[in-house]
Amino acid sequence: MTPEEAEQIASAGLYQFRNVYVLIFIWSLIGVYLVAFAIGMHIIIHKENRHRAHAIVIIFLLTAFVFTFMFACQETVASLINLKFGPIMSPGDIEASGPQSAFIVASILSSWSGNVTFCIADAFIVWRAWSVWLESRVIKFTLIILLTIDIAINIADGIADTQADKATGPVSTVALDWAIIVTNLGVNIVATLFIAYRAWIHHKSIGMISRTHKTQVEEILLLFVESGAIFAVVQILTIIISILDAKVPFFSPVDDADVLILVLYQYAAAINPVALIILIQTGNTYEQSLHLPDELPSIAETEADLIQVVIE
Repeated sequence: MTPEEAEQIASAGLYQFRNVYVLIFIWSLIGVYLVAFAIGMHIIIHKENRHRAHAIVIIFLLTAFVFTFMFACQETVASLINLKFGPIMSPGDIEASGPQSAFIVASILSSWSGNVTFCIADAFIVWRAWSVWLESRVIKFTLIILLTIDIAINIADGIADTQADKATGPVSTVALDWAIIVTNLGVNIVATLFIAYRAWIHHKSIGMISRTHKTQVEEILLLFVESGAIFAVVQILTIIISILDAKVPFFSPVDDADVLILVLYQYAAAINPVALIILIQTGNTYEQSLHLPDELPSIAETEADLIQVVIE
């Protein structure tokens, strides 16, 4: 056995080992997501209110569920093909052999599923900010522009990934992949800052009456901000590790971490709306927060609208 052959065998072994633990990681996250999704849907379905916002939330969650589960299934298909053919072929030869069509289909569906999930997560983030700034045309226009750019980049990346999967030669989509992460982060930061500003206004208004009492509305706004901040941490961590990964060899610890953090990023986008709804819905009843003094009619009306949008 030549050194080159030994190196190829070692590379194939590392490739298969990575596929196994990534697959385990994916389905562990899927398990967490399924539990959260079931709880969230149970809470929403058993709400008597039937506002349009109620239907929008259900559509968001169901669509995210379909594409998140599809992403996991396609990654599983690709991993199983690798496990079957990997021991006798190098990773590069697998895609050029009999299972080529299965690889192409799995890769295309996985890419589009991930992009759609990101769009849904960003739409939910924008919707949260929109719901607390119903009276501001400037902020709503800004949110629409950001979401439109975000969706356009995700569609462009999906098309580019599809062409790359079908191409016989190497095609780079790194620029669009980076654009997606940066745009997702930008949408999240801007929307979360808008919500944080609304929370600050509400806190100042309530502070004039009571410096110790925290209303349920304020708690919901803080949950919005905290969930956006946590998701931003995952996004920033993804960017940092991806930058480091560009400077290290394949199968290095940083390269392995990059693969896992990208999977985590995918499921963080999916579980973020569900987790937020569970936190809000399992809190105390909100009627007490609507009993604000007459000196604050505009704040009370705006935040009451927020409660109806999110909880009802």
